[in-house]
Amino acid sequence: MLRILKDASGDLTTAEILESAHREEHSEICQDCAGGDAFIVAARQLVERGLITRKLAKGGYRWRIAGDE
Repeated sequence: MLRILKDASGDLTTAEILESAHREEHSEICQDCAGGDAFIVAARQLVERGLITRKLAKGGYRWRIAGDE
């Protein structure tokens, strides 16, 4: 998830992150995190550690690297 957000030019929706996790360029690092349950656990841990932020917006959460605001 961190790699996907670092490669993005701005924040991403949950759906955009999961879609990107299934792409060839992330297939090796996202084998276990491309599903909903694993995504939720990883995202919660990254937020708790202060590495990413989430913001509730129309249509769901938007995610970004902490400090990129």
